[in-house]
Amino acid sequence: MLLKYISKTARSLGLFFIFSFAIFCIFGSLFMRDIDNDTIVAKFLEYTISFESRFYDYRMKNQINSNKKSKEVAIVTVDDYSLEKIGMWPIPRTIHADMIGKLKNFGAKVVALDILYPEKAPACGPSSPDATLANAFKNFQSGGGRVFLAYTTGTSKKDSLDSFHESMLDDSVLTQIFSEAQTHTYQIKKYTFPIDEFINSGAGLGSISMEEDPDGIFRQYLLLLNIDTIYFGSLGFNAWEAYTGKKHKVKISQDGSGELEVDGQRLEINNRGEAKIRFIGGLKHFDVISLYDLLEAKDNDPKMITALKNKIIFVGSTALGAHDLRASPIDSKMPGVLAHVNMVNMLLNKHFFKPINESVTYSLYLLFAGMLIFFLIQKMGNAFFDLLVIILILAISYAADYHYFLPQGYELKLFYCYFCFIACYSWNTFLKFSETSKEKNQIKGTFARYLAPTIVDEMLKNPEKLQVGGFKRDITCLFSDIRDFTSISEGLTAVELAHSLNLYMGKMTDIVFDTKGTLDKYIGDAIVAFWGAPLEIGNHAQFAVEGAIQMMNALPGINQELKKLGRPEFNMGIGLNSGECNVGNMGSARIFSYTALGDNMNLGARLESLCKRYGVGILISQFTLARLDTTTIKIRPIDKVIVKGKTASVAIFEVLHNWHPMTLDTESYNLYMMAWNLFQKRNFKAAIDLFNQILTDLESDISTKRLRDLCETYLMNPELVDDDFDITKMTEK
Repeated sequence: MLLKYISKTARSLGLFFIFSFAIFCIFGSLFMRDIDNDTIVAKFLEYTISFESRFYDYRMKNQINSNKKSKEVAIVTVDDYSLEKIGMWPIPRTIHADMIGKLKNFGAKVVALDILYPEKAPACGPSSPDATLANAFKNFQSGGGRVFLAYTTGTSKKDSLDSFHESMLDDSVLTQIFSEAQTHTYQIKKYTFPIDEFINSGAGLGSISMEEDPDGIFRQYLLLLNIDTIYFGSLGFNAWEAYTGKKHKVKISQDGSGELEVDGQRLEINNRGEAKIRFIGGLKHFDVISLYDLLEAKDNDPKMITALKNKIIFVGSTALGAHDLRASPIDSKMPGVLAHVNMVNMLLNKHFFKPINESVTYSLYLLFAGMLIFFLIQKMGNAFFDLLVIILILAISYAADYHYFLPQGYELKLFYCYFCFIACYSWNTFLKFSETSKEKNQIKGTFARYLAPTIVDEMLKNPEKLQVGGFKRDITCLFSDIRDFTSISEGLTAVELAHSLNLYMGKMTDIVFDTKGTLDKYIGDAIVAFWGAPLEIGNHAQFAVEGAIQMMNALPGINQELKKLGRPEFNMGIGLNSGECNVGNMGSARIFSYTALGDNMNLGARLESLCKRYGVGILISQFTLARLDTTTIKIRPIDKVIVKGKTASVAIFEVLHNWHPMTLDTESYNLYMMAWNLFQKRNFKAAIDLFNQILTDLESDISTKRLRDLCETYLMNPELVDDDFDITKMTEK
């Protein structure tokens, strides 16, 4: 009762803790990005959220449509092929000017350069490369197009601009509805800001700074940043606004987070000014033009016109040597320019994530529904069904996420839900296993005192066998008995008798178990055992006979201990027989014992009682001998007998143990086997001579004496030699 109470309490507390932990993590993901501290809770949430984020990245990457391609955004790449063809790095700004001219020629609407121009280019002639490029910017914008240049930001005032440039205040400032919040303030880095020639060309500006998540993956895009009290847009944001020709409002809340309104839809922005990128994909999801191919293209190249006309063109590096590669959800080495183009594509198509609170709500719905189903199912107590239901919950929720929630922009917290489902199932399974194991150990500890370990194990594995009844099984049974035990017991006190008997029984029972036998019962000083049930053990006769030999071999050691105690020594006889018996739990529905019944058991008992008559230690029947491998076991034939109540004769044989006289005297054993063959051939005179030779050394061998005397009787009375001359009919049990 106490065990069940403790188990039930542990189960409830464990499930409650796991469930609460999942809820805490789901809610924690709601505000974690806006927490800026080094508390243990924050660090812990960072660690768990990284797992959730990576699991979402995996699902999102698998869900990306490889055939979907952006229609409004294209990329001009400074790739390895272009660098090889141009033959120098950095690429001269005159080539940049040629590129801008080509883009204007092919109808590009907005050009965003993911390239830094913080220093002047060396001039070797009358015309400055910087002036050439600045003129290219002016020429492009004179036709209604827009060019945007990049700069970077940081949080330190060291090496930052002293004041805003006038051009920054023209069209880079975002409109704010509420701007009195305590927000994350940035500083423009002086050493990455474009030179004055380019600023004076009328080109727009945009930040390209991004900060990776705690796990080193770039998922967030710094969409807007406040410098002092003014909000500025990123390179992608400003290029998008120029392309659409609209100014957009950003609503800033008191905690510094915000919402960007786009045609009635809202994009969530955290208090760092970041929005999570909803990737459409990698380079293959955009029209990509190599810089060198662009420069070499003819002015009327239809391919270039199709790829570039009326589009936002981002120019960025994809070359390995340019070191603008970042770890992202879609690629561990994603070119940085892809962050800008994916964000712009997201803004153009209003391909936004749903508000995080909606995703959290659906995640909680999934968590509660899954746990409710789990709690109801586990009440049934079917471990296989529990596992099946858990697998179905995981599969159905994954399919729903893949086909509905992911395409709709929801970020379900499946990692926490799955963790809760699997952890609860594992905890429940562990407790059930532990509880079952303890119960089995209790049962085993109780029944092992009465039954062989093999029977107890079988009972624990197959409880349905704990019923009245039996089954037919081919087994080998063993009966052993201490000779003259009654007279021995009369000379000992009850305590001495119990100690002597326990010493003997303990050793013999251990041998039964060690040879894979099953202890049937004790009958006074007798031991009944069998091999081959309840478990199949292969050649059960071999195990049984080897067990009998070990019993006889152990007897001198037992007698040595008894002799030290001044008590009578034991002598015993063992009978074995093999055949089909009825094996199982016999008795009533309330009290039963595991035993074996049948004629073959009776024959085994008769053989044990014949041991004294023939003066042998171990007797086996012809049925046991037929199942033996005699290459390692010494056997000598003894007689053919018809036991009382039977009409058919059974050949019986003695198994020689280690201290048997004929084991120690091989010559006598060989003479016996020769004499037995002569006896079978009715050559009684020659057999008598050999039997007498044996008795010269082994005068106490009763079986040899019996056969010699029988040979002499047949010589004196030839009429007695009939067809059954070698069969002995027993008149008593």
